Amino acid sequence: MQSTPWQQPTTYVDIGPSKWWSWGLAIFLCISVFGTIVGTAIYAVIPYDALLGEWDPEEPGEYPANGTEEEQAEWNRTEYEWNEYQSIQTMMNEMEDLKPQFVVTGIVTIAAGIPAIFFLFQQDRKGFSFTFAWLAISTVTQVWLRLKMQSAMSGIYDNMDAEELAGLETWLSIQRGLEVAGVLICNTFLLMIVIMCYLKSQDDGHVEESGFHLSNNNTQGQP
Repeated sequence: MQSTPWQQPTTYVDIGPSKWWSWGLAIFLCISVFGTIVGTAIYAVIPYDALLGEWDPEEPGEYPANGTEEEQAEWNRTEYEWNEYQSIQTMMNEMEDLKPQFVVTGIVTIAAGIPAIFFLFQQDRKGFSFTFAWLAISTVTQVWLRLKMQSAMSGIYDNMDAEELAGLETWLSIQRGLEVAGVLICNTFLLMIVIMCYLKSQDDGHVEESGFHLSNNNTQGQP
C-alpha cells in the first residue's frame, strides 16, 4: 500500500538541553550561598562571652555545717546558681573559641559555591563539578558544626544528678545521631537532584519535527 501524498517522513529536531537545568540549580545555589553568608556574618559578630550580661552570682563559699536550716537551704540555692552560671559561662567561652573555625568553614563553603553559580549560569559543565564539591564540603561542615555544638552545650548538664545525667546522655546521643542522619538524608536527596540536573543538561533534546520546524525547502513551489 502506498502512502498518501501529504504524509511526510518522521524527522526529529535537535533543540539542545534546556538551560533551566543549569539555571534552576544556579538559582538554588544563590539562595543557599546567600543564607551561608548571612549565617556566617551573624555568627561572627555575636559576642558570646558577653551574653551573660549582668548575671554575676556570688560564690557560695563554705557550707554552713553549723548554720541554721534556712542558712543551709540558702547556701544550697546559691551553690546551685553558681554552678549553673559556671557551666553556661564555660559553654559561652567554648562557643567564642570555636568562632574562628565556624567562620572559616563558612568561607570555604561560600568559596566553593560562588564558582559553581558562575559556571552554571554560563551552562558550563564545570559548574556541576563545583556543585558536587560544594555539596561535599557543605555536608562535612554541617555534620562537624552539629557535633561541635552538641559538645559545647553538654557542659550545661554538669549540675544534674548522676541518674538524671545518665538518662540525658542517652537522649543526647540519640539526638546527635538523628541530627547527623538528618543532614546526610537531606544532602543525599540534594545529591540526587544535582545528578538529575547534570544528566538532563547533557540531553540532546531531540523532539519530533512539527509544522514550526519545516524547512523552507519543503514549502518552495507550493501556492
